[in-house]
Amino acid sequence: MTTLLDGGMGQELINRGAPRSAELWSAWAMIEDPGLVTAVHLDYVEAGADVITTNSYSTFADRLGPHGLGDQAEKLTRLAGHLAREVADSADRDVRVAGCLPPLRHSYNPSPDATYEDLVSEYSEMVDHLAGFVDHFLCETMGACFEARAASDAARTAGKPVWVSFTLQGGDGTHLLDGTPFAEACSSIDADAFLLNCSSPEQIFDALPLLRAATGQPIGAYANAFHGMPVGWRGREGSPLPDARTDLGADPYTQVLMQWVDMGVDIVGGCCEIGPDHIARVRLALDA
Repeated sequence: MTTLLDGGMGQELINRGAPRSAELWSAWAMIEDPGLVTAVHLDYVEAGADVITTNSYSTFADRLGPHGLGDQAEKLTRLAGHLAREVADSADRDVRVAGCLPPLRHSYNPSPDATYEDLVSEYSEMVDHLAGFVDHFLCETMGACFEARAASDAARTAGKPVWVSFTLQGGDGTHLLDGTPFAEACSSIDADAFLLNCSSPEQIFDALPLLRAATGQPIGAYANAFHGMPVGWRGREGSPLPDARTDLGADPYTQVLMQWVDMGVDIVGGCCEIGPDHIARVRLALDA
């Protein structure tokens, strides 16, 4: 049976009134309006998602520090876990919670400015803060193999399943952003599933056969609906967010995902600019 993830959180918050700034991203709502986060989680559950993801993509110290909020990382990360767990437990069916472990040195970055050991230490803090709330961990939007390995190794210490998801944004889709082939990445990272996310559907179509050939583990994909993200984009340093595409509404996006299911993908969902309406339409298609 195909597992259905939720859609994006950060852009959905912006579409509901959060500031359109990439600096704090979805962490703004954790500080100013956590009820908005709960509302998004509830809408994804209502849409039929099997898994909702904690709003912890921006709640780590390295990202919060420049805004004078570094000491709030633990509080905000635990709150992200609590909000998702509360919504999942209130559902009238089984809904699981994935603990988001994001890239810690910018998204879409093939060369994180940190050592493997530094990243393991930082990820371990997030894992500790989320472990009591989640069913599994989702290391997502990973562009560098060693960063993905650090996130996965830290998550493993919690004794829960670990999924690792690579981004292709800014690359050609045939390997990780740092040049690592999928076969090498999958063999060097200890994960229970491998996915592709925050990339265009077109990139994902090209990469899925390579990912499927690289691993016997379940595979998944959840695309974004952004116009092309420029290479070297740095949202935390003020790069503007790209506009949303107009050709990936609920119906066309569902057609894309169902083609992936036909290709043998086990896990599907949505990333930036993919919202509850998309997920509800995918749910109908999967159930049919």
